[in-house]
Amino acid sequence: MAKKEVAVAAQTGLAERPSWMGDGQRGSEEVTIQDVTIPRLSMVQDLSPQRKKNNAEYIEGCEEGMLFNTVTNELYREPVIFVPVYFRLEWLVWKHRDAGGGLQGVFATQDEAVAFVGEHPLAGQTTEKGEPVLEVQDTAQHFGLLLDPNSPAEEPHATEIVVSMSKSQLKPSRQLNSQVRIAGGDRWERLYRLSAVEVDGAKGTYYNWKVEQLGFVSEATFKQAEALYEAVKSGQR
Repeated sequence: MAKKEVAVAAQTGLAERPSWMGDGQRGSEEVTIQDVTIPRLSMVQDLSPQRKKNNAEYIEGCEEGMLFNTVTNELYREPVIFVPVYFRLEWLVWKHRDAGGGLQGVFATQDEAVAFVGEHPLAGQTTEKGEPVLEVQDTAQHFGLLLDPNSPAEEPHATEIVVSMSKSQLKPSRQLNSQVRIAGGDRWERLYRLSAVEVDGAKGTYYNWKVEQLGFVSEATFKQAEALYEAVKSGQR
């Protein structure tokens, strides 16, 4: 290795994981689900912070209609392959974007979310446009696997991820659930293609989810999805 390459490696780390490190995961024994950020598959809209260069969430090269991983910031310019594993309806409390934005809480029932808003320091406050600072959104949470299209078909690499759908996105969420029910069997038996399509709304055009059912998963993917199902159902995920 040249002297310059050694210097770069010392500053940025090795490009590949060396075999002498073994398979251990020491040092993270006490990290729980509360200590990590859940990877989510989201969609870039016109006003998304990922498009604003002065925003901390900015992603270089992102455009409207692209999908992205909220943890790794990886952009997906093509439709992705998703394996739905577990569905849950939750109520999320959000702070309005004009007031700084941000998720304030996640609740199992609407009553719990409304009670939380009532006790929040920002309860009753509005933005300069007269809109409530806090909003409760019923949100469909689709836990599943995101498949790497460049990995082997029989044993594809899959990433655990959540697709959250609220407001106008609840329609494609119901379509996905309907397709799963019609197909029958375990929720994770089939692959689904997720993509973004432009639609016309009351306030202009925006992008929404398009769901297409594909074929059956491989045995390796089925087993990984089954393990994720058990983890989510038990509360480990």
